[in-house]
Amino acid sequence: MAADEPREQKDAKRPESRSRPEQSNRQSRTQKTRHGTRVDVAKLYIEKQVAEQTPMVFVTLDAALHTTVVEHGTFQLGLQIDGAPTPVDKLTLQYQYKQVDADTVSEKVVVDEAATSRDSAPPSAYKERHHLSARDLWHARKQDIPVRFSLRGGDVFTGLIEWFTRFEVKLNIGTRGEHGTASVILYRHAVLRLELLEESKTNPSPDESGA
Repeated sequence: MAADEPREQKDAKRPESRSRPEQSNRQSRTQKTRHGTRVDVAKLYIEKQVAEQTPMVFVTLDAALHTTVVEHGTFQLGLQIDGAPTPVDKLTLQYQYKQVDADTVSEKVVVDEAATSRDSAPPSAYKERHHLSARDLWHARKQDIPVRFSLRGGDVFTGLIEWFTRFEVKLNIGTRGEHGTASVILYRHAVLRLELLEESKTNPSPDESGA
């Protein structure tokens, strides 16, 4: 029995000695994931409006929906329509804004009649829908360059980019009364054309994103 005691002692020590590097590896992987993950600002923005039940306006090709958001999804939004939560495909949306910014939006929006005469529906091909250059978006945001977005439905907005993701752009379009900044969230699939209204003085970094 005495001869077996060293083996038992060794066996008892093995799990402890193996667990330490495994725990260390898990911690390092968690740190790398945490530090490398980009924040989805568009998701955070919508989740805040859901939590606060902010009165919003969602503009499609055919109508302006005055509503609140009840749920956020990757491809759909749950909007309160006619007293009931209703799923709305994001591809049907052109842009959105808070009801409190309605007066500023009405003042700033311009209609491009030439654009309204085209086929305003977003292309079916993904690459055609998302043709905006991330380099141009980042460059304009980084350098505070005013930009002009012409949408497929004919609406045109000019302003400064606050942030952008793969699918949306938040554009600051002016002041809200005596304080606050009015903004619109543009869906990238709805953008027909982007124009930078000033020349850049520096070269943008190709590795940057604006999420």
